[in-house]
Amino acid sequence: MEIIILSKEKVKPSTPTPPHLRNHKLCFFDQLALGICITPIFFYKNNNLLSEINRVNIIDNYLKKSLSKTLTLFYPLAGELSSEDPTFVDCNDNGVLYVEAHVKNVQLDEFLQNPDLSQLIKFLPQNASMSSMMNYVQSLETLVSIQVTRFDCGGIAVGGVLFHTLLDGSSMSLFFNTWARFARGGDNGVDEMCLDFTSSSVMFPPENHFPEELLETKKKLFFDEGKSIVGRFVFNNKAIEAIKTKVTSEVVPNPTRVEALTTFIWKHMILATRAVRGSSSRPYMVTHSVNLRPRLDPKLPNVFGNLILLATSEYSEKMSETLEVSHLVGKVREMIENVNSENSKALEGEGVAISYILDMALNLENLLSQVDTYKFSSWCNFGLYDVDFGWGKPSMVAPFIGSIASLNKQQIILVENGKNDGIEAWILRNDEEMIELENDEEFLAYASPNPIVQYTS
Repeated sequence: MEIIILSKEKVKPSTPTPPHLRNHKLCFFDQLALGICITPIFFYKNNNLLSEINRVNIIDNYLKKSLSKTLTLFYPLAGELSSEDPTFVDCNDNGVLYVEAHVKNVQLDEFLQNPDLSQLIKFLPQNASMSSMMNYVQSLETLVSIQVTRFDCGGIAVGGVLFHTLLDGSSMSLFFNTWARFARGGDNGVDEMCLDFTSSSVMFPPENHFPEELLETKKKLFFDEGKSIVGRFVFNNKAIEAIKTKVTSEVVPNPTRVEALTTFIWKHMILATRAVRGSSSRPYMVTHSVNLRPRLDPKLPNVFGNLILLATSEYSEKMSETLEVSHLVGKVREMIENVNSENSKALEGEGVAISYILDMALNLENLLSQVDTYKFSSWCNFGLYDVDFGWGKPSMVAPFIGSIASLNKQQIILVENGKNDGIEAWILRNDEEMIELENDEEFLAYASPNPIVQYTS
């Protein structure tokens, strides 16, 4: 598939950032964020309204204007990392790279009928910079960039590359939904007073001197030069309900959808790992990125930045320990419940969080060579399918984790599908284990591997 770049420019905030907002202070969890980017891609099927918009050729104009207004509210995204103090973003209105592109000889329906996951990177701006080097972010022109790609049929893809140190999945969704509301016709529903850019750095202040051993542990935990492959698996509502029933236990009588799918996928990935290694001697554990906003007291739903904590399960020392899902779901529930307001409160204040995280990281480092770790995150309930720029909701939202994340040892992202009747699991794993998973009959009884994208017409 060939995508032709038509134009590139920088979009700046519609109103200059005032002097008192020029320095945006990062929080401790921003510092912990991986040195990678969040890369969502929104696909929109053509409809009569979109055809009319394309016919009068105003789509790019109002997308850029509405993006400019959005950057006035989300001013750190148009800035640069401070060259003088790594704990600040210089909100200098440098702008966001905006790329217009065109897909040659491929219709959107054709692409969605047989999604080629290896081609997704072409819908992202600055993709030539997304090499296998761990410091690829340093080569990006702007900390946030957007690519709007048109298909001949009138369909559109909107792809984003957003530096993870600035924001997490929740803030990413808030940014795109705000941009979409502006694009739909004005300021209705956009309350700039609800955006909170300061609470996180007050509650969890950054560290001026980040321990080198913590950085090294982070690299070992999340990065690997080994080759990985991406798989997309769709669980419809019927399958999810069956899995919830399957994992229900006395300890967890009412598992959530995310808990149930995490448990089910975790089990079958353990089996895939064992099949490849021909041994069941290694212990195993699971981690999950947990959004702190609803778990703090008071709750902080609109805090911008990274406010997530990596929850980790206790690892199983004995491989004779059962792999029954009713047992595993208890570990998942306990892990997530431990991220609560009481434990989060204990991390607040100068130097407190770093001590906790450093202890946890050092313990993890000692385990890494001995334990198989399975890392999950969820984009569910973020409202990504509400990102409507004026021509309807997206047909598909792809959490791209291809070659940009090839350094990642493994990753599983859960995200709702376009019909709102199921959840997709995007799984990054090494080739051998992915082959095992794709041939696991019990797993495939519930999961459909990379099916046609179903959406409401």
